[in-house]
Parts: sequence; structure tokens; C-alpha cells
Amino acid sequence: MNQIEAMTIGGAMLGRVRAALYDFTVVGITPTQVEFKARELIKSEGGELSFTKVPGYRWATCININEGIVHGIPTSTVPFADGDLVTVDVGVFYKGYHTDAAFSKIVGTSTASKDKFLKAGLEGLKNAIAAVKPGGYIGDISEAMESTLKKYGYRATRELTGHGVGKELHEDPMISNVVLGPKEKTPIIKLGQTLAIEIIYVEGNPKLILEEDGWTISVKDGTLSAVHEETVMVTQDGCSILTVPSLFQIV
Repeated sequence: MNQIEAMTIGGAMLGRVRAALYDFTVVGITPTQVEFKARELIKSEGGELSFTKVPGYRWATCININEGIVHGIPTSTVPFADGDLVTVDVGVFYKGYHTDAAFSKIVGTSTASKDKFLKAGLEGLKNAIAAVKPGGYIGDISEAMESTLKKYGYRATRELTGHGVGKELHEDPMISNVVLGPKEKTPIIKLGQTLAIEIIYVEGNPKLILEEDGWTISVKDGTLSAVHEETVMVTQDGCSILTVPSLFQIV
């Protein structure tokens, strides 16, 4: 089985897992329960846990709440509260290849401002995916995310990025959420390339801190953060989303 076949099948596995986790993540459920559910779903799909192949990481998911932005270890037994913004990041390893996906959602009662915050990220991800085409620049993806967030008054993080994905969970190129210089100096997007495009953004100041557990990264000012992510493959006329159903179908 070649990479395209393996990642297409693995991406669909992950898409179904994420959709089930999206529905499962509600008020009263704990991060630990989401973790166990993810393990159960990935096993039932015939895949392997992707994230446990990262040195030192022992879990199938990363789960973050409100100001927690990435790499939250899913060990808490504290239930999600009404109005929490919960982010779940999960991966599948199948036939030697990784796929990676994430969602952010409000559990229970939302507000207009929280809905706007999540909508901005989804629009930014959609625009970023639309910017993918062979011969283009990785900087085109970054520009699409940053400009969309700016339109809504939010900011992306500089330190945290999307990335190539395949034999390893994190591969080159790194895909910045912000424009760091001339696009022409960023890597060229190649036909057949597989990318984990993730928009990682904050409501307030994007300054980050590492929590005492050594993994969880949070927004220093305590404002909301979110992550939306899809694995895509570059095609002749743009790209195809491998992690289906996509966020645009389940949200």
C-alpha cells in the first residue's frame, strides 16, 4: 500500500473518530473519558494511536480547555462545565503513516462572542485550505489564516504551527499561522505533499506559557484559544481533505 492509499484510508478513519469525539464531548464528560473513547474508536477502526509515537507522550489525544491552547494531557477527571471551550486534537497511524486533526467547540451554552470566535477560525482554516495549490507558497497558507483572523479582531500564534505529516507526525514544512516575511522565501507547495493545516489562535494577547505538567501550553492572559485542523493532500487543482468528514461537515 502506497502513501496516498494509506493516508486516504487513515484520514477517513480519523475523520470518523473526530466526528464521534465531537458529539461525545459535552458538559459533564471529562478529559479522561474523551481519551478512553478516542482509544476505543481508533482501535475499532483498525488504526493505531498516532500521538503515542511522539517520544515521551503516552496519550491518544491532546485536550485543552478555554485558555489552554495545545498539548494538554488528557488526565483530568474534572467534568467539562457549561460554556467551556474545549479543544480535542487526535491522530491516527495506519500502515506506516500519520494523519492529524483537531476541533474546538463550546460545550453546553454558548454566547454570540464565543460563536464568533469559533466561526473566525473555521473561516480562516477554509481560506487556508483554499490557498493550497502546487507551485504556490507555504506563505500563501499563512497569509490566508492571518488575514482572516485580523478581519475578526483575533490573532494567531507565532510559536505554534501546522506542519507536514506522513511517515512522521511532525515533518517539514512548518506552516506558520502568521506571515513571517516575503512569501517567495517560504517553501514551495508540491504536488502529492501531505500537510496538517491548523489554525491556532487566541482571543487576546498571543503570549503563551508552558504549564507545570511540562506539556500543556496556555494563553498567558487567560483569554480563549482554539485550534481547527485538517490533514490535506496537494492535488493538481488544489488539495483534497483526507480527514473526512471534515470540520465543515460536522460543525
